[in-house]
Amino acid sequence: MDQGQDATPLYLAAIEVQAKLHAVTPPDVLPGGWPLLDYDTLALKTGAEVFTEWYPRYDPACTLDTMALAEWEALWAPLRQRAEAGATVFIHRDFHAENLLWLPEREGVQRVGLIDFQDALRAHPSWDLLSLLQDARRDVSPELEALCLDHYFKLRPQVDRVAFMRDYTALATLNAARILGVFARLVTRDHKPKYAAFMPRMWGHLSRNLRADGMEGLRDWFGRYGFNDRLIS
Repeated sequence: MDQGQDATPLYLAAIEVQAKLHAVTPPDVLPGGWPLLDYDTLALKTGAEVFTEWYPRYDPACTLDTMALAEWEALWAPLRQRAEAGATVFIHRDFHAENLLWLPEREGVQRVGLIDFQDALRAHPSWDLLSLLQDARRDVSPELEALCLDHYFKLRPQVDRVAFMRDYTALATLNAARILGVFARLVTRDHKPKYAAFMPRMWGHLSRNLRADGMEGLRDWFGRYGFNDRLIS
């Protein structure tokens, strides 16, 4: 893609990998004897809390008191429960362009090679899709995201699209906040300033997700606690 190749067929091929994986019942135990763990409410809670712990350290203008943190937890709790209830498929957990290899000499889903899959889990099927289509390091246009989601639902017509997209939006919002917290930690604690350059893209993803139906509570939370100037209208 960096050399000018059209991204669309590459992303559609990656979506086909997802549809293939999601059609298979994930094993309880992986080769080598490792259990396939669930991306459960505790793991999702811990991920979201990286934002509330580290972003204020990165930007002291954003202060979160006890009430703000209690509201954050109350807003996320039902969304996490839905995600855990929908944890039914094998996910790569870090499924994005830099972890995919294009192998055009192969056919079908085998044209897409996967690396960096050691953190695989059983999770909601939207997780790897949102990781790919709301990438932290590479721009994916809303048009390409929509095209890829259409392709996914055509490949899996049995999926309730409305319910799926409700969870996709919620988890994409959680993931955007989580990544903003991770980048804030990398800059603040680990002295890696290059990650600050990725933050505007993640604020863009988060802003767009917050405008969706059903996200009003979290949208109000970000506005109420001083993040309005970071949200992109």
